[in-house]
Amino acid sequence: MTRQKKSRKPGPLAPSAKPKAMLERKTPEDRVYAGKGKKPGSRFNLQKPAANSGKSAASLDPRHGSKQPITLVKPEQAVALATAAQQRAAAEAELAKLEQDSKLHALLQRLENDEDLTDAELSYVDKRTERFEQLAELLGLEVDDDDDD
Repeated sequence: MTRQKKSRKPGPLAPSAKPKAMLERKTPEDRVYAGKGKKPGSRFNLQKPAANSGKSAASLDPRHGSKQPITLVKPEQAVALATAAQQRAAAEAELAKLEQDSKLHALLQRLENDEDLTDAELSYVDKRTERFEQLAELLGLEVDDDDDD
């Protein structure tokens, strides 16, 4: 027995097709599509206000945000310097932060034990100790040097 392929034709139980004359087909020109958004170029093609109306062109601008012009060059104004008390407080806070630096303490301990440090670790120690000396001098603190032994 040979195999019969399925047919695409509907059988006798299928609903009858409407005649082609009964179908109402619309051409693409007849269709009306709902517009989405504004027309292209509507941002820059603004409607001109009537001469007798009180509205200005700036009030009809549909763009959002501030219309205030932005200066692109920094104005040459004197920056208000922080008071001496604020500068001293900032220096004291930085000095306290340096004193609490556990990584610096560990590296200084290794230096005292004559261990070799990498270049990165040595530069870290040098930068931190130099900054510590600058802050101590700025605050008028005396740093004891134990190198006299």
